[in-house]
Amino acid sequence: MSWDKSVKESIKWHDNMEVEKYEYTVGPAGEEFFKGLKQGKIIGSKCSKCGKIYIPARTYCENCFVKINNYVEIKKEEAYVDTYTIIYKDDEGRQLDKPIYIAMIRFPNTVGGLLCYAEGNVKVGGKAKIISFDWPLRVTVE
Repeated sequence: MSWDKSVKESIKWHDNMEVEKYEYTVGPAGEEFFKGLKQGKIIGSKCSKCGKIYIPARTYCENCFVKINNYVEIKKEEAYVDTYTIIYKDDEGRQLDKPIYIAMIRFPNTVGGLLCYAEGNVKVGGKAKIISFDWPLRVTVE
């Protein structure tokens, strides 16, 4: 059996799309999350049925499909690096003066996580301290 696949013809569409302004609404759960960031807090949502806590806050529980109305503050001191990547080149392929670290931070006993710019001793399992609550977050890793 062969896994070789070939594409004989791709469908391509060439056109211009002009957009003057694009606005994205974050919804009620996103609004709670971003309000929390402005106050230096991480806000998640807790399902009243199964007890799962989601970060960032969500409107519905993906486990039991219940609408979530309960928002909780997460202990930001317990953040840790789950995974990370290092960017060495810019969008044009030019070498950066200093590599950029992007980390996925998570919190114990929660579902989900947050992508952040990271600095310090970035490693999986490293303790992440949030140093800027502006979006995107910035963390330093010990």
